[in-house]
Amino acid sequence: MGLRMLPPPKRDRTGPGRQGGAGSGLNLDLRFALRSLRRSPGFTAVAIATLALGIGSSTAMFSVLNAAMGRSLPFPEPDHLVMGRGTYRGEVWPWASFPDYMDYRDRAGSLQSLAAFGGGSWLITVSGTGEPEQARICEVTPNLFETLGVAPFLGGTFTIDEQPSGGGGQVVISHGFWQRWFGGDPQVVGRSLTVRGEPLTVLGVMPDGFRFYYDTDLWKPPWPGNSRPETRFYTNWLTVGRLARGATLETAQAEMDVIARQLQAAYPDTNEGRGLRLEELHSVMVEGARQNLLVLTGAIVLLLLIACGNVASLLIARGATRTSELAVRSALGAGRSRLTRQLLVESSLLALAGGGLGVILALWLQGAILGFVPLDALGIRQVGVSGSMLGIGLVLSLGTVLLVGLFPSLAAARANPARELKDGVRRTASGSGIRWRGGMVVVQVALSLVLLVGSGLLIRSLARLQGVETGFRTDGLLTATVTLPSVDYPVGERRLQFFQRLKERAEALPGVENVALVNRLPVLHPWANYRFWNPEHPPEGEIPTADRRLVLPGYFRTMEIPLVEGRVLEESDVEGSPPVVVLTRRAAEMLYPGESAVGRRVALDMGREVSATFEIVGVVEDHLLTSLSRAPRPAVFFSYAQLQEPTMRLAVAATVAPTSLVRPIQEQIWELDGDIVLSDARTMEDALSDTIAGSRSITTVLTLFSVVALALAALGLYGVLAFFVNQRIHEIGIRVALGASGGRVLGMIVSRGMLLVALGSVLGIGAAAVVTRLVQGMLFQVSATDPVTFAGVTGVFLLVALGACVLPAWRGLRVDPVEAFRRT
Repeated sequence: MGLRMLPPPKRDRTGPGRQGGAGSGLNLDLRFALRSLRRSPGFTAVAIATLALGIGSSTAMFSVLNAAMGRSLPFPEPDHLVMGRGTYRGEVWPWASFPDYMDYRDRAGSLQSLAAFGGGSWLITVSGTGEPEQARICEVTPNLFETLGVAPFLGGTFTIDEQPSGGGGQVVISHGFWQRWFGGDPQVVGRSLTVRGEPLTVLGVMPDGFRFYYDTDLWKPPWPGNSRPETRFYTNWLTVGRLARGATLETAQAEMDVIARQLQAAYPDTNEGRGLRLEELHSVMVEGARQNLLVLTGAIVLLLLIACGNVASLLIARGATRTSELAVRSALGAGRSRLTRQLLVESSLLALAGGGLGVILALWLQGAILGFVPLDALGIRQVGVSGSMLGIGLVLSLGTVLLVGLFPSLAAARANPARELKDGVRRTASGSGIRWRGGMVVVQVALSLVLLVGSGLLIRSLARLQGVETGFRTDGLLTATVTLPSVDYPVGERRLQFFQRLKERAEALPGVENVALVNRLPVLHPWANYRFWNPEHPPEGEIPTADRRLVLPGYFRTMEIPLVEGRVLEESDVEGSPPVVVLTRRAAEMLYPGESAVGRRVALDMGREVSATFEIVGVVEDHLLTSLSRAPRPAVFFSYAQLQEPTMRLAVAATVAPTSLVRPIQEQIWELDGDIVLSDARTMEDALSDTIAGSRSITTVLTLFSVVALALAALGLYGVLAFFVNQRIHEIGIRVALGASGGRVLGMIVSRGMLLVALGSVLGIGAAAVVTRLVQGMLFQVSATDPVTFAGVTGVFLLVALGACVLPAWRGLRVDPVEAFRRT
């Protein structure tokens, strides 16, 4: 009787010692993964921190982007709201004249309503109770709040179309101003306050948090006389409308085009080439921030990919050190799918832990991003925790699992158990694992270079913007604004005397060199232009414009603007004397090319039915007027005694700290009139810096991301070479024992690392040459493919990469051959 042979045992694909279904197997995987991660606290901490940085920054950025692009405006039926922007010869010139607005409003049947508001929110002095205060005021048509669909919190809105020319009038106030000025008095409707010397009656209080286009404290009807025919020349109003039921943006635009052609035919002198373009209000509101948001989003996505690449490299390296463990488990019955699942569970735990920490980090980063790219125009001051934010964090975490865990798990699970158990401790990483790590380093280098080149271009652009020659004095200069109430200081001698006395008093203060007064300071208060021409040769076709500036004597000396020829405006240029002006060089050359303009005349469209002519008494050098990034515009300077405005700006040249003069000057003003406030006081340098704050913010944050990306890429390169050295300890020991020089060993290791860097650099430079074209509009005097930036950034990266290569190579030089042989 022979022996009965039993069948061989079936291989348990769930692994040794494992029973039960998939659920119990997953629980065991989770417990095993947690124990494994606890045994490597350094690896676990670095991996989670790296993922938290990438996922947290991405979650914050996508949350802000979603709020900006996807959140509806805080008005009823916001998709029916449109912004009407003026156009000239097809190009957007957002302002329209008030008479044009009224024509569009009255003729458009596809719009339920069309409202207008002034092209700015201006600082004014409010008085009447206690110490005068500065507030922001905006002129709006009575139907603005109705068009937006917002009812007042208290009271009502305007019942008049224009402010009365004899003084008095109505005003609607913001919730914040109501709390601040009236102490939240519920009986505020009907009370009065004084604005620029004019008493205004409070009609209503807007709801808390209401904001439209500008930060505003007060809304009042348009200035008197704005609808006169001659005001059709002045394009200084913005429009917002609500589509009628059943109307579309396309049908409304077609109607606007018809009305525009009718106006061009009826008023060819003022409306030739003009139109009104309708766009979704939300699209217009995010227009200014869209490019910055998209650039930051792209940068953070690159940063997330670099972070994922680093963690994946760590997992591959860790997997390579666990080949014996995986081989034993495979020999005991665990299949490749089983091992892959185990490793995926570990990477999932890392990604989810990093994602959870990242969401917490995102709450802080959201505020930082809104600090760099403010979205106040959309009413977004904070994003906070939302379902969309948590959803974004979850999606990014799950996506990171695939990016971080799948490929390392597959690479580690392909271990050959027989070979690994046979080789024991003397083993090298699989070729696939090394290739994966090397490939990830190449990708990290490429992505990092794209970020570095982009930030390098913005840094160069910002440096040129900050170093631009303005053509006027900027250091040691205090700027401020003084507005006189028109009722108490009408056009004439009293208004002139106030500013003359203020100038004299300010110049007498200790530490003051000179004082200038001008209605608009260069760069800080741009535009305000007149059409001008040579009266000897009236123009045919389009008439150019020049910026209009009103100055008191001493302006050019204080601002250190050189005189080219003739003279500057003097005390003798008063009302009743021949009207005179000073031109900038460009304006003079436009009027009298190749000739002297001094003693000749210039005709100016003063907004009346007839133009006025002035004698040109001097020409000054060109200087920046509208922006640090724009070329100097032509300008015409008038004597304040001959042409006046109630608001003037001071420029005080000081030998002491300019801001220390604010209080003394305010006291001098109060001695002249206790109800007038010195506002918006700051140094010229600070004011100019504020004009480029947006460029500086985006450059700063992109540079920060680039530095982090550079550090991560260098860390990844270091990790690859350190792993390479560790795997080649035996080989390096043999080379050293056989007499290989230190330089040769160093070269072997460094050359391997620099080869990866070279491949990544080629890919990165090529990608940057394409991607950076997207930021061309953000650059000043720098090309998107600027060779100096590309070369400089690449050079810096190569130096950092060389350092990352030398450190593990130095470790390789210190290998003891005897110790290396003992490890065989």
